[in-house]
Amino acid sequence: MRVEVRSRVPGGDRLPDVLVELAQERTTVRELIRAAVAEQVRAWQADSSRCRALLDRQYLTDDDIRAQAATGVVRLPDRQPGVPDADDEVTRAWRAFERGTFALFIGGRQVDLLDEQVVLRLGEPVVFVRLTALVGG
Repeated sequence: MRVEVRSRVPGGDRLPDVLVELAQERTTVRELIRAAVAEQVRAWQADSSRCRALLDRQYLTDDDIRAQAATGVVRLPDRQPGVPDADDEVTRAWRAFERGTFALFIGGRQVDLLDEQVVLRLGEPVVFVRLTALVGG
């Protein structure tokens, strides 16, 4: 089964929409994130520095931001150029999902747990939405 995965980030560049190939229509949120992030990394291999910046923007957690804010400045991680490692990015995305850094919608319904079983339907998009705290709370 092929499913379209879209990423949305308020106010800026976002990861590319990708088509993800899954063995069947029933899967877990964990497997869906793994497949989507691996495909996002593959889609941007030709422009690895841009890929790195977009992945960092999508999956930088609030904890990461708070830790940096304590030092007086918040920046995207200073990483060495090169193709991002898909396994590392998948692990980071799982952690970001568990911490509420981004929400995941399947067919318009938000899912909340990595091990939740979901059924994907042909033509229903999957959307990763980067959440951003509002000023003042």
